[in-house]
Amino acid sequence: MQPQDPVVIAIVGPTCTGKTSLSLQLAKSLDGEIVACDSRTIYKRMDIGTAKPSQAEQAIIRHHGIDVLEPKRFFTVAEYKELALEAINNIFERGKVPIICGGTGLYARALLEGIDIPSIPPQPQLREYLNTLASEQGNLHLHEKLKTLDPVTANRLSVNDRRRIIRALEVSMVSGQAFSALSVKGKVPFKTIWIGLCLKSRSLHKQLIVERLKAQFTCGLKNEVVGLFAEPEFGEVLRSAVNYKEFLPYMDGKENLEYVFDQCVLHNFQLARKQMTWFKANKEIRWYELDSTNQEKILSEVIDSYMTVVQKQL
Repeated sequence: MQPQDPVVIAIVGPTCTGKTSLSLQLAKSLDGEIVACDSRTIYKRMDIGTAKPSQAEQAIIRHHGIDVLEPKRFFTVAEYKELALEAINNIFERGKVPIICGGTGLYARALLEGIDIPSIPPQPQLREYLNTLASEQGNLHLHEKLKTLDPVTANRLSVNDRRRIIRALEVSMVSGQAFSALSVKGKVPFKTIWIGLCLKSRSLHKQLIVERLKAQFTCGLKNEVVGLFAEPEFGEVLRSAVNYKEFLPYMDGKENLEYVFDQCVLHNFQLARKQMTWFKANKEIRWYELDSTNQEKILSEVIDSYMTVVQKQL
């Protein structure tokens, strides 16, 4: 028998906490498929720097939301939600368990909390104008402009978050309505079991970030980044991506690879803290601290939680 309400499992949390590994084990144990919730693995050719699941891992467990498009433009939240919902429905139709895995908080909110994001397509000319305006008059000027159109979104965004400020301005200016007014909460057509992975120790988290970066550099991260930046149309996306933008001073001959590595460590750690702040606002997440809990215990408890929820609905 099928449960009354479909059930998905969401594995979320900051970068470098073992989300991919746990999602693969869950998928094997529950006959599931994985839907990526990551704003970088969505892009083709950005493989090493995004710690994308390997081809071997993808061959064992079917993945969705990976290698969707070339990094020529940003993939909107509305586009992600549409893609992921279709994937989830297809997984249910095959009688399998959807496992959402990733650290992009806005993607997760839109998909699993029912936030409807405006589906206004990108406006290249308007974006170019706003980017030029910010370059000439500063990010603060752009932020103040957003304040007049949408104070709610402006108060939520950092002055230096130029990309999201431009997107909010783009939607507000094209639609004639505030971005925040268009982002409403709707009904979610399934139940979500939220699982969060984190580390209590910042020093241990930083150590794991360093170890993964060493492996990424060894596997050819530099060549991947240099090759991608050789494509001019990829520049906008790459300049906003951790583990890619840090190579620009090296490519300009201004810094060495040691500097690049240190910047990657710093920005990954900063990203992890931002992700943690975002997900901590969700009180439905059951958190596991990897410092004190091994993955076998987490796997067992998540499976038990899933089976309990399903049995209650039969």
